[in-house]
Amino acid sequence: MMTNKKGDQAFMKTRIFETIDANAKNFIQISKYIGENPELGHEEFKAAAVLTKELEAQGFQVERGILDIPTSFLASYSSSKPGPTVALIAEYDALPEVGHACGHHLICMMSIGAAVGLKAVIDDIGGTIRVYGTPAEETKGAKVPMAAAGLFDDADFAMMAHPYYAYEKSGESLAMDALQFAYRGRAAHAAASPYDGINALDAVIQLFNSINALRQQLKSDVRIHGVITEGGTAANIIPDYAVAQFL
Repeated sequence: MMTNKKGDQAFMKTRIFETIDANAKNFIQISKYIGENPELGHEEFKAAAVLTKELEAQGFQVERGILDIPTSFLASYSSSKPGPTVALIAEYDALPEVGHACGHHLICMMSIGAAVGLKAVIDDIGGTIRVYGTPAEETKGAKVPMAAAGLFDDADFAMMAHPYYAYEKSGESLAMDALQFAYRGRAAHAAASPYDGINALDAVIQLFNSINALRQQLKSDVRIHGVITEGGTAANIIPDYAVAQFL
């Protein structure tokens, strides 16, 4: 039971922890639901729906479809007193085949749990809480266009927590850019008239070989990963279109 006066740091921490504990069962259920229903980037409709529903139930004002990104959202709660603006980042997209291997079903609920806990004391200390729903973190992401549009400009700080096998207060992260290369050639029958074709898949293979040759000169903190997403439709047809994606 809390006995300290309002405004006391220990009192506020206790109230935050008690609020989170009181909602823990519900938070875990939502996290499990998202984990059992993985959705790829920009397709996180179930996750966005259940997260925004919970935030509204907790008294946050929710705006959906930020910057015309259908599965993004921005939830906010402001005290009547002035104070800092806290930005909490929620990620909830999954990976192909392996689902939530990066734990985004945990990340979103950690941020929402922190927001709900902080809301229990924000009216006493002043300020604004925002939860940014940022889809497609595994690919192009929503944070970059949100930042470019100035949505974080008045935030005093932004933070999130990421699952890890050990406890770390902070750490280094690699910046990421997503690139797609598309090559167009000319289709031809591979047996009857291969000389009439221009093989787009050959261009993609040359791209991979060139990147592999580059790796020995890359610094130790550089990573390049690529896949061929389109490379033809049949072995007896010269591919006229091929696509590779890289991170």
